[in-house]
Amino acid sequence: MADETGRKSRTQEGAPAGHPVDLERMRASFARLMDIYRDISGTADKVATGRCPYKDSRSRCTAKFECRNQYFVPDKPGELAICTGSDKLDYRKAWVVD
Repeated sequence: MADETGRKSRTQEGAPAGHPVDLERMRASFARLMDIYRDISGTADKVATGRCPYKDSRSRCTAKFECRNQYFVPDKPGELAICTGSDKLDYRKAWVVD
């Protein structure tokens, strides 16, 4: 059913007319989703303190700035540097800052 603007009418909860929303089920779903995101965020925060965020899956450096852990292969100009940093160290001290 459409209202005077031509939009489909919705119930008070925001669901399309004729399709009521189970608020408890929706809240439980949001709570579960937030738990998942909280776990992902926690893991990302933990990993970020010991692994450089500019290091890709092939241990190549994608940073657009100089870092002492970058090793450029002499016979491969234009390629990304190899990251020689250890994932067990705090990488932030290696960045060259002006």
